[in-house]
Amino acid sequence: MNEGALESADAAAGQWTRRIRLRHLEVLRIIARHGSLTAAAGALGITQPAVSQWLADIEAAAGVRLFERGQRLRPTPFAAPILAHAERVLEDAGRALAEVASIRAGGSGRVRVGTMSVAAASLVPEVVLRLRAQAPGIELSLVEDIAVQLWSRFERNELDVLVTRLDARALGSGLPHRRLFADRHRVVCGPNHPLARRRRVAWRDVARYPWLMPTAGTPLYEALTATFAAAGVAPPQVLMTSVSATANVTLFTRTDALGVQSGALAARMHERGTLVALPLTLAHDTGDVGLVWRDRVPGAVLEAVLRAFVEVSGGARAV
Repeated sequence: MNEGALESADAAAGQWTRRIRLRHLEVLRIIARHGSLTAAAGALGITQPAVSQWLADIEAAAGVRLFERGQRLRPTPFAAPILAHAERVLEDAGRALAEVASIRAGGSGRVRVGTMSVAAASLVPEVVLRLRAQAPGIELSLVEDIAVQLWSRFERNELDVLVTRLDARALGSGLPHRRLFADRHRVVCGPNHPLARRRRVAWRDVARYPWLMPTAGTPLYEALTATFAAAGVAPPQVLMTSVSATANVTLFTRTDALGVQSGALAARMHERGTLVALPLTLAHDTGDVGLVWRDRVPGAVLEAVLRAFVEVSGGARAV
């Protein structure tokens, strides 16, 4: 970008920050959700001309048209980045008020944690207990989901820290991260499966049975298919594509299906006799488990949460 373009961008940014208030962003979000000025006016409890004026102010500040008018408003290509900005700012504003309320009630802050199942059952409860002893004013808000959904919420600023696999996406994001522990995926089956009591199992053996597969295109799916390829074995028949832990456990116990689970979860299921972890690990896996957050220098509350995770897991220093 040349010097003139940079100056123009700086001028536009200055105009935006001087003219736009939170109310503008709130109105814009409601307009986008409802798709019409009339419906947005009803949701906001103001008149339709007032909504039109708010939108005109926003478009004037942005210097572009955000919606094509008609019976239904149609967003222009310029709308998406402005709406994403609006969501982040409004989310930050709501979080600031929630933290003020927490401090007023005697707390010290709230941290929104997104975690995969590999850490939800054992690591997170230990972190909560440690924080209760060391920093009782900190409130954790927990969301458990698969990686792709957690990243989506993280990008919308709905989560402050992720407990996830440090895969190519995490390592290539440029965000600060910290390794917690290694966890290799294991092949699992029901306790009555023909392979359950075999001491030696090869990939050609497990390929003869149907599988509960991870979602196509995910790092785990790619790692699993690469492992079959490295073993010179064709991919198995797919009984179902599923990331539902509850449904998968039921199907493992009632069919001859196989699948993969995190090493930590597989070990717990094996100990309880619910599932059997076969003596197989992926030749290609999806990375160690770790933390990902936004700010290179986190605030005191987030730093306390990060430290608790590291202490409980025995993790390494930030990289």
